[in-house]
Amino acid sequence: MKKFVLSAPYTIETEDAPIPEITDDQVLLRIGYIGICGSDIQMYHGLHKYMTYPVVIGHEVSAIVEKTGKNVSGYTSDELVTVEPQVFCGECWPCRIGRFNVCQRLRVMGVHQDGFACEYFAIDPCYLHSCKGLDPRLAALIEPLAVGIGSVKRAGSLAGQNVVVVGAGTIGNLAAQSAQALGAARVMVTDINQKKLDYAKECGIEYCVNTSAISLPDAIDKYFGMQRADVIVDCAATRGSFASILQAARPSSKIIVTGNFKVPVEIEMPVLQRQEISLIGHMMYVREDFADAIRFAANGDLKLDGFITKVYPSDKLKEAFAFIDENPDDVMKIVISMQE
Repeated sequence: MKKFVLSAPYTIETEDAPIPEITDDQVLLRIGYIGICGSDIQMYHGLHKYMTYPVVIGHEVSAIVEKTGKNVSGYTSDELVTVEPQVFCGECWPCRIGRFNVCQRLRVMGVHQDGFACEYFAIDPCYLHSCKGLDPRLAALIEPLAVGIGSVKRAGSLAGQNVVVVGAGTIGNLAAQSAQALGAARVMVTDINQKKLDYAKECGIEYCVNTSAISLPDAIDKYFGMQRADVIVDCAATRGSFASILQAARPSSKIIVTGNFKVPVEIEMPVLQRQEISLIGHMMYVREDFADAIRFAANGDLKLDGFITKVYPSDKLKEAFAFIDENPDDVMKIVISMQE
């Protein structure tokens, strides 16, 4: 089989490898599609702080069960699945309280160890989620959708809440749609990219605001009135976006940090203290978020049609990264077909 190894910044090498042998307790997956994530792009550019080369990339995936070990139950051949790519210890305190996503020894397939940019993959079934009935390409979106769901759920119940998502890219769009699906009263998404805002409007987000024309605080005042924003989710992760969020937050707002900041950010702590603003970190997802993502996708609670900008065959993986670099404002999600 072929596998695709990121061996250095901007360097993807194709290697031949045998199809993995599985143990009695494993499943052999035939990889269908992988999505290219913002963290994959950081790795490709040599900017990811928490990975080392070489690594087989790919952590957003859909696959078909090729065969199962004799001790495996619950999965059958030809079943469509996705993978929860977090490898956790199960022993540290976060793991013991169910927050496996912040395990003190967390590793992520496709980042810290080999991922799914390959034709076949042997895996423990505990990482699998069935996606029966879904389009295989859309099943590769379950992982980023789980990120969006996990981010807004960090705020607690959204019933009656006004939610603002800053950044209308993949995660921001999915977070905004998830907030609506989880019962938020009103949802706003903001960006300076009008194409992505237009797509967010197509996805059913009521308030899609270009903050190059109106400031975030003014937009919140205009559309949400006195209640303003109960929850603000930062999916943009820039110094400027965070400064505007802190300015726009009202007393007792919750700020969820979901985007990956590349540089340190100064925070005016007295503003948080004196206005009792809650600053909440968010990392990936827990298993329940994956279950919600699959349920929302299967029930049509979110619009995913049109989310995939382009599909590349696996031998065009380098061209896919080049396309993203050359067209950053036009890309929502690039998907790679691993069987072409």
